[in-house]
Amino acid sequence: MTRDLDTLTAQTLDALIVGGGTMGLAIAYDAAQRGLTVGLIDRDDFGSGASFHRLPTVDADVRFPPTASRDRTRERRTLARTAPHAVRPLACVVPIYRSIWHGSLVTRAAFAARGLLHAGRPGDLVPSLRLARPRVISRGRAVQQFPGLRRQGLTGAAVFHDYIAPEADRLTLAFALAAAEHGAVLANYVEALAPLVDGRRVVGVRAHDRAGNRALEIRARVTINATGAAIDALLTPLGVPTGIHMTGRLSLVTKRDAGDEALGGFGGDQRLLFLVPWRQRALFGMWHGDTDDVATFIRHLNQAFPALDLSMNDVTLVHRALGPARVDSERVIDHGAAGVDGLISALASSTLAARKLAERITDLALSKLARAPVPCRTATSPLPGGSLRDVGAAIADARREYDAGLPSDSIPHLVVAYGSRYRDVLELVAERPEWRTRLAHDSPVIGAELAHAARKEMVTTLADAVVRRTPLGALGHPGEDALARAAAIVGGELRWTADRVREEIASVRKFYGTLNPVKT
Repeated sequence: MTRDLDTLTAQTLDALIVGGGTMGLAIAYDAAQRGLTVGLIDRDDFGSGASFHRLPTVDADVRFPPTASRDRTRERRTLARTAPHAVRPLACVVPIYRSIWHGSLVTRAAFAARGLLHAGRPGDLVPSLRLARPRVISRGRAVQQFPGLRRQGLTGAAVFHDYIAPEADRLTLAFALAAAEHGAVLANYVEALAPLVDGRRVVGVRAHDRAGNRALEIRARVTINATGAAIDALLTPLGVPTGIHMTGRLSLVTKRDAGDEALGGFGGDQRLLFLVPWRQRALFGMWHGDTDDVATFIRHLNQAFPALDLSMNDVTLVHRALGPARVDSERVIDHGAAGVDGLISALASSTLAARKLAERITDLALSKLARAPVPCRTATSPLPGGSLRDVGAAIADARREYDAGLPSDSIPHLVVAYGSRYRDVLELVAERPEWRTRLAHDSPVIGAELAHAARKEMVTTLADAVVRRTPLGALGHPGEDALARAAAIVGGELRWTADRVREEIASVRKFYGTLNPVKT
């Protein structure tokens, strides 16, 4: 996957996708796999917007009652089948209180209404990826199994399952890799400034290469606006804004330890908040509202989980993003109906919804291009690394072949992060033995991962490598020593000058400063 702006601008593409979050990347993958010439640009790095600033569950928010429409149930199984290395089941526990809205009868009725009291057919999923059927448990059992729940008024608990992505940013990147491998031309750090128009037809975008500081014109027969919360930026000059209301979304990464389940609790305003375990840390979200008001969010968390006693000092990273006010806001808009041809807008609320929505959008693009229908294959084609059938067996095989000299936690991490392609990283260790060591004492990331990212995964800045291509900095600042070592590896691969290395380190420090819970 290389950044090739000359190829991007040298032709009129069939489809240009603006926006490199999970939604845009899923569209690029589907359209390229079906034979279209495809380009995609993002003003920042791939998956650096709302795809990054969210909980690592395959749904953007952990929800209750859980969404279990036929499509979403099918998409859960599809994701587990096409990327079995990238997801694992997560038990989600919601307390039941003596309440009209949060009582046992309402909970059971919600489960029944959504068909959740009957487990769906597991299909060809391995047993470890099959989701257990939801259930309601007694107060005594809830208190014994989940001591973190608020006990006052507790009458029981609802337990249901979803998937969590242990390497959430690698799952997003898998869609980028899949798109590139099918011929899509991708470019990060290219900002769409305005649509190119011919009469009332959009024929591409005028853009700015932020990395190379040059103006670009990218032409396409169909332009697809997948810019998430910024969806109206391209549409307003054309007079066709969606007017979709966006609100702030806030989640916290903390130093606190976590168990194996996601625990729900009701804050003072009765909104449901979740503690989600990730990398043995407790993440909290999603808070909808003022993203600067971390103190109020923490106050509600302490009301939801009285034993928590969370404070600002426990927070290592704050995720702030904008998103649709409605959680289920999947939208496909053909602006031809409003007199602006050649333009489609797309909005998805989660990784779970992205693949199916991309299928609809590609169908529409083929129709607008007057092409013969081509069947979508993304539901049956493994994502890059997804050809593993048994992750546990792959870890055992990798240990037998590569374990010598590696940190004990690195091989499980590599298999989950890269799937069947973990050898691409480990083979670099033979080239540079010093790359087999971990970069930070509390992280499984080894030097070879940074080198692989710089060579193969379109790393443009140090933050790309430290925060998204690897989880070295996913829980917060990895430490100055780790940052310096990462900069030396990435800078060496990309031939950065000493001044550029210093600038990149300073930029990463600034990144963590802006996400700090205390304003500076």
